[in-house]
Amino acid sequence: MNVFIRGLVYLMMGVTGEVIYTAVKAWIRQKDTTLHGYTQLWVMPLYYFGGIFIFEKLHLAIIQWNIAVRFIIYALLFFLVEYVAGYITKKITGKCAWEYKGKYNIHGFINLPHFPFWGAAGLLFEIVHNYLMQLHP
Repeated sequence: MNVFIRGLVYLMMGVTGEVIYTAVKAWIRQKDTTLHGYTQLWVMPLYYFGGIFIFEKLHLAIIQWNIAVRFIIYALLFFLVEYVAGYITKKITGKCAWEYKGKYNIHGFINLPHFPFWGAAGLLFEIVHNYLMQLHP
């Protein structure tokens, strides 16, 4: 499948995942049964270009590795991208769009409890990437 379509798929997966995550989180924490989730425009280029230029290259380099190792590598990679993007957006705009609060964040750019979600997202992106490549190599 061509690179443009793969990038759109990564973007849609990331945005959809964030909307679902934030809706479920509000439901659990605040008993908000409306299930209103959200994301930000700032993350769209991260999912698109990060999926194409970072994730796919890494995936192809480590696909033979143990699944637990890949899980950890993906989570760390997503943390790195999230941190760098948060730092850059804060330098440009004066504020990071997703500034995390609480004791388990690093400079407000990454939230450590998200580690398992990012690892799982990487493994899910692997499955989707492999499927997309079977459609049109």
